[in-house]
Order: sequence, then C-alpha cells, then structure tokens
Amino acid sequence: MAVLPLLAAENSPDLLEAAKKGKTALVGQLLDKGADLESQDREGRTPLMLAAQYGHAPTVRLLLDKGAKAGARDAHGWNAYMLALLSPSGGVVHTPHDAVLKMLRQPKRFRLAIDAAWAPGKELFSSCFMRPADLTAHLREIRPDALVIEALQHFAQTSGRDLMVIVSADARGTSDIPGKSAPADVDAVLTLQAEPGVTCVQQSDQVSLRIQGTLTRPQGGQSFEKTFGTGMKTGMRGEVATNANQHGPLFASWAKSQAGPIWWAVLTALLMD
Repeated sequence: MAVLPLLAAENSPDLLEAAKKGKTALVGQLLDKGADLESQDREGRTPLMLAAQYGHAPTVRLLLDKGAKAGARDAHGWNAYMLALLSPSGGVVHTPHDAVLKMLRQPKRFRLAIDAAWAPGKELFSSCFMRPADLTAHLREIRPDALVIEALQHFAQTSGRDLMVIVSADARGTSDIPGKSAPADVDAVLTLQAEPGVTCVQQSDQVSLRIQGTLTRPQGGQSFEKTFGTGMKTGMRGEVATNANQHGPLFASWAKSQAGPIWWAVLTALLMD
C-alpha cells in the first residue's frame, strides 16, 4: 500500500493542496495564474500524483489536458497510476479510483511464472493426533505449496485487476533452481517455499504457514526476497485444529489470506520498472 506523503511543498503549495482535495476549478485558476504544473511536495509528488492518489477524476482530467506528465515518478519511484492503484482505498475492484485509472496510461499485462515447493517450517514440532512421520506424510498429501498456488490463481481471477497473468504454476513439491522451467517470455519468476507448521497445544493443533517468496527478473529489474505470513495464532483468527482433518482447510485459509499481499508485492516490483 502506498504511504501517504508529507504535503509540505517545495513550490506552488496552493496548487498541490487544491489537487489533493480535488478542487478542480481552483486548480485551473492557479494554473492560469502561472502555477507550476509539475511542482512537487517534499516527497516529490506532483499535482497529478496527488489528485490520482486521492481519486479525484475531474482534477486528473484537467491536469492531463494541461499537459501534466503521467509518467513522472516521486522520490520513492511511484507514478500517478501506481498511487491510484495502490492507495489505501485502491487495489480492489470497483473503487472510486477506477475512473482515474482509466485516464492514466495502462501498464502492459505482466506475465508471471511461478515455481513452488514446500518444506517443514520451524514450527513443525508435533501434532496431538499423529506421529511425526505420519504428520509429514499427511502434509505431503495436503500439498501446502499447491494451496498457495491455488490461492494466487483465484486472486488473479477475482481481485488482481487483470494486470498479471500466471503463465506457469509448477507446484512440484521439491526444491529446484528458481525459474528453471519458466517460459522464456515471462516478465518475472516468483519462487515460493511454503513452510507449514503444526504444534500440539492443549489437546489441539496450532497451525502456522510461512511463505518465503523470491522474485527474479530474467531481463533485470526490481526483484525481492520477502516472507509472507506469520502463522495462525489464537486470538488473531481463533483457528486451531481439533482433529487432523482440519489441517488442510486451515492451510488453505491462511494461503488465501496471503495471496493478496504476495500478488501486490509482485505487481509493485514490476510497476517500479
């Protein structure tokens, strides 16, 4: 999610404030009086960036008609499109920012390949319901890596704004070289390792799932290594397994909760280029 800027301006503070508040008529008046169309606040954000971030479509239209640079970047590398997409009320379908996004230059549809594997996490200590060897075999049947892939595919279809397409979802269940099997024409390869945990606590299993993500760019560009998820803890979601049959649904639920953060982290890295 985009961090809201400090709005102390370097120049044309009235214009920046008017753009932020969506006062389109005042923006036009200030520009007619000679205000700098590309003035910046201390975060490097222009009137167009601020209007886009706060979802003011009429102001965005006016600034674009006046020749504002839609591709300009702020001090953090964000442009107007990214600020509108990833603002606190953006990043989901049917938001007030949709009209703004339609006016700004649409990025291409990125092609993302995924390699996934699973390995016991540090929290995989014990189960109240089965021996360690049986627990490992049980998890092999559940395929936590496949659950993560499934969650990402669902998010791509329902909430991903059609900005990325998964062109390879290779959940092999064993580690491999990142991107080894990826098509040659992808924009990025996301390597995921799901680390499931099961711990016996007071006659119930506390379930956790940590996801290690590595994004690589075949042609160079923004990459990252990130950890997603810290596990389900009583009090946060109140979900513990009272029998072994609940392990799979709980892992699936946790994978679904992390699909959005993973997706937007990847998209942000791609848009930064």
